[in-house]
Amino acid sequence: MRASSERHLGAAIVGAGFAAASHLDALRRVEGATPLGILASSPERSREAAERLGVERAYGALDDVLADDTVDVVHNCTPNHLHHTVTTAALAAGKHVLSEKPLGLDVREAEDLAERARSADPITGVCFNYRHFPLIQHLRETIRSGTGGAVHLIHGAYLQDWLLFEDDWNWRLESEKAGGARAVGDIGSHWIDLVQHVSGDEVVAVCAQLARVHAERSKPGEVRTFERSASPVGRTRIAVDTEDAATVLLRFRSGATGACTMSQVSAGRKNHLTIELDAARESYAWNQEEPNVLRIGRRDEPNEELLRDPSLLAPEAAGLVHYPGGHQEGWPDALRNLLLDFYALVEAHRDGARPAARTVATFDEALGIARVVDAIVESDRQRAWVDVRSEVTA
Repeated sequence: MRASSERHLGAAIVGAGFAAASHLDALRRVEGATPLGILASSPERSREAAERLGVERAYGALDDVLADDTVDVVHNCTPNHLHHTVTTAALAAGKHVLSEKPLGLDVREAEDLAERARSADPITGVCFNYRHFPLIQHLRETIRSGTGGAVHLIHGAYLQDWLLFEDDWNWRLESEKAGGARAVGDIGSHWIDLVQHVSGDEVVAVCAQLARVHAERSKPGEVRTFERSASPVGRTRIAVDTEDAATVLLRFRSGATGACTMSQVSAGRKNHLTIELDAARESYAWNQEEPNVLRIGRRDEPNEELLRDPSLLAPEAAGLVHYPGGHQEGWPDALRNLLLDFYALVEAHRDGARPAARTVATFDEALGIARVVDAIVESDRQRAWVDVRSEVTA
């Protein structure tokens, strides 16, 4: 799905870190979308980011973004504690909003934003970008078809190592900026969304144990995501109150069970997201670091490796492939697919056309993930199984 029109859809990026740079890279590969400018935490940083990332406008304040009539879409790429403020203001200004996850800093903020989105005219979406790999969509259609039978077990992991050392630092370690869950909220949320999206099932209860390798960390000056500061000068000791890792048992609405390990302290694991779904006649395994292969297991027949080749995939998946089989595509291409999906929805809205089928996560779906994350934290606190809350927080 590609956005195209007589007038390109203008986009502004709010935030200037890793997510912002990734969104800009993907935007430049979306026909019909034009990145106009960027807003960082100060006018000076906005100018630096605009020059570094090659965009024309360096906004001085959020009001400047919202007052720009050529901006159709706001990409909310700010730290978590700013998501609610930026998204609320953008919706009030009539802008379409694509937000990085989590939707809000906590469940209350997520509930408020989901409610605002239901009553707002603009298109909204959340960046659970792992949905948008071609083989993930093929797997989703395979599960829907029932060819492998009903799924009874879902398991996997999301492992990274970029916060392994005591002197690794990022704003995500500060709960007032990132929220009360870190490994679970930051990367575990992706895993939960992905298995729910693929399986069509829903996590209804969890039993979790959280772990903290470093009760204190050595904080340097400013460090960008996935970068390190080697200098010991100017460091301070900071207490850490969020988890480095988690192990979670899951119960799904269908009766299926599952388990996941989530970690930001696993040496050598850079972005190791794996999902496995075991069904009555087949099993399915996918690894984000080898995203062009889907492994299909069988008991009484040879196992299979399905390659990302558009001629072999379900139509819903083949449309996400941009190069022939054997020409590898990966993480940046999945983000591009997410933006293609979102901008097609925005274009249809603008033109009064029938909305295209969407894969990009809704605010309501992101709220559901926030509730699962909240239940995981509560389960660790209680040392017990906890049901995922569905009602609105009082």
